[in-house]
Amino acid sequence: MKTRTKLIGKAAVYLLFMQIALISHMLPNAFASSAEIFKAGQASRVVTLIGFTRPRVAMTLVSEESAVCTKVYSDVGDTIGESGRFAELDPTFIKLEIAQLQADLKRLRSDLTYYDKEAKRYIKLVKKNTAAQSELDLHIRNFESAEALLRSTQLKLNVDREHLRRYTLRGPAGWRVIKRYIEPGEWVNKGEKVAELGNFKTLLVPYALTIPELKKIRKSDNLTLKLPDLNIEVPAKLERISPDFDPETRKVEVDFEISKGGFEFRGGLRTELDIKMPDPGGAVVVPKSALLKAYDDTFIVRPDGVRVKVLVLGDTEDGKARVSSRAVKAGEEFLVKP
Repeated sequence: MKTRTKLIGKAAVYLLFMQIALISHMLPNAFASSAEIFKAGQASRVVTLIGFTRPRVAMTLVSEESAVCTKVYSDVGDTIGESGRFAELDPTFIKLEIAQLQADLKRLRSDLTYYDKEAKRYIKLVKKNTAAQSELDLHIRNFESAEALLRSTQLKLNVDREHLRRYTLRGPAGWRVIKRYIEPGEWVNKGEKVAELGNFKTLLVPYALTIPELKKIRKSDNLTLKLPDLNIEVPAKLERISPDFDPETRKVEVDFEISKGGFEFRGGLRTELDIKMPDPGGAVVVPKSALLKAYDDTFIVRPDGVRVKVLVLGDTEDGKARVSSRAVKAGEEFLVKP
């Protein structure tokens, strides 16, 4: 009887332990079903790149003639006027050549008129058999020679007039003088540089980007560049993308264009480009309420009640926390309030 009683007691104790184990196993699941959970988001970091403004286009102004410089209209920093004039070269000799050619043209036109009359007169005489055919041929030959010489002289006059036009050194209107190499009274040789000009109506800012950074930029609708020295931010657009890359840095060269902004457009202004990129260390973003502190450690809790130790890296702009752990990946679920 006593043995039977002991067996019944042991069975009861065993059943009690089984119920406790079952309840303890079901509690986390029951808690998880009612508790609020969230998915860990991928943390990002802001990469700030530095660049400097430069003119949209720059060019070297070169003299096409050799002569003495008589006048310079624009100095360094000045804007080329609507006429485009930058400097004048002494045109004395070319004007003398033009005057000589104009005199030659006047004489040749007179000769041409004379030979034309003589040829027409001898045509009538030959028809009447009162003049030799050879004399008519001579007058026709003189007329054709004078006509060819007239055309050649006219062509030389046109060339000299074009040379005279180039004695005025011109640049694109509205461009600014970056460097000036000549002074009045100085001899300028043909092909010599006289100035460096730049188009500062729009500015370019060159950057070197990695492929992921370039993809991120191309997806952005509103690109802006900061000008920290002026304490302003201006809109920009991606203007040019190099199809090649730098083998040393493994980056792609790109140019951003600035066409609007309430500041003086010039080169050398420091700009900052902020790019939000995924955290390379695999950090995630969690609500601050999900952080559970125990002594000097911080944990986040999975829906099944398992604690995961994390390292708190700091706060985000929207009031959440950035944490890092090898056991936590973006997209995994955790309790909002453990």
